[in-house]
Amino acid sequence: MDFMFGIVGMIGMAIAGLLYFIPAIVAREKADFKSIFLLNLFLGWTIIGWIMALVWAFEKEKAPLDHYKPGYPGYTTENALKLRALQNQFDAGVITKTDYDNALRNILGNNPH
Repeated sequence: MDFMFGIVGMIGMAIAGLLYFIPAIVAREKADFKSIFLLNLFLGWTIIGWIMALVWAFEKEKAPLDHYKPGYPGYTTENALKLRALQNQFDAGVITKTDYDNALRNILGNNPH
C-alpha cells in the first residue's frame, strides 16, 4: 500500500511541476523565453508571479523592427516598405520564422538590430 502512495505521490508531483511551468512551456518559442522562465522559476510560487509569467508568455511579441524609423542608420523608405510587407506576411502566417529571419537579413544586411 505504501508503494502505491509513493507512485501516486510521484505522479502528483510531476503533474504539479508541469502546471507550475505552464508559462515557460507556452513561451518556449519566444525571444523572451529565458526571462519568462526565470520569472516562472523564482517567483512562480507567488500566484502573482505565476500569473505575470503566464500573461507575458501569451503576450504577442513586438515586431523586431519597431525601432526602424527615420534616423536609424541605413534607413530608406524602400526598405521600410519592404519590412512592413515582410512583417504583414509573417503575421498572416504566409512565411515561416526562418523565412522571415532570412528575408530580414537580406533587407537590412547582416545586422537586423
